[in-house]
Amino acid sequence: MFLDLDLYVIAIMVLSISIGGFVKGIISFGFPLVALPILSIVLPVKSAIFLLFFSLIIINAREIKLKNWKKYKNISPLALGIFFGIIFGSIVFHNIDNQLISKIIGITIIFSVAINYYGIKIKKSLLESKLFSSIYGLFSGMIGGMTTILGPLIVIYLVSLNLKKDFFSELVSLSVFSTLIPLYSIFFIYQKVTFHDFFVSALFVIPAILFHLFGFKIRRIIPQIMFKNIVLIILIIIGVLILYKNF
Repeated sequence: MFLDLDLYVIAIMVLSISIGGFVKGIISFGFPLVALPILSIVLPVKSAIFLLFFSLIIINAREIKLKNWKKYKNISPLALGIFFGIIFGSIVFHNIDNQLISKIIGITIIFSVAINYYGIKIKKSLLESKLFSSIYGLFSGMIGGMTTILGPLIVIYLVSLNLKKDFFSELVSLSVFSTLIPLYSIFFIYQKVTFHDFFVSALFVIPAILFHLFGFKIRRIIPQIMFKNIVLIILIIIGVLILYKNF
């Protein structure tokens, strides 16, 4: 996947991973959301997805706190739905046109921003329903599997819970982390991956971690309202750019 890379391609790869890690550090999600569109300039979408493999594992795992496992149980129906939805969505992903995938990503992002901007939230009674949470997770997982973009739909659910931003960040990372096993298991079935590919993916963990830590420090000094506004602005810009590129 990553043979014969010139300096221009390598520079774009480093830039995308760094910006993605930085955004993830600030707003708790958005690593693939930001990195994939930039990577698609120089890499096929499937190669871009694998480049993020180790970085996604590391930066999401480091925000999960095992001491809070009892609180995490509250979103277990959601996580379970996501897990199975990812399997179906990933199979679809490997059998449809890349341009269609990009269009779905863009529409999903803009739809999510609109809901958050107008303050539309999921009713408390639905959030307390294990059936609804499982179905919502299943749908989110299907979209995430088809597009590798899970964050926006999960954000709608978690924002509706009115969580403090630190715990919100933990749950976003936990939700995304729960998708990685089914997502990449299906990926390895359809795509040939070499030791060299694993090495390159592991190497790019370095800029991802460094810029994630930098963004994480900035997050701690950002007020809650500004935190939400940054999320919405970044999402709308990315969504519009993706749609512009693919229409």
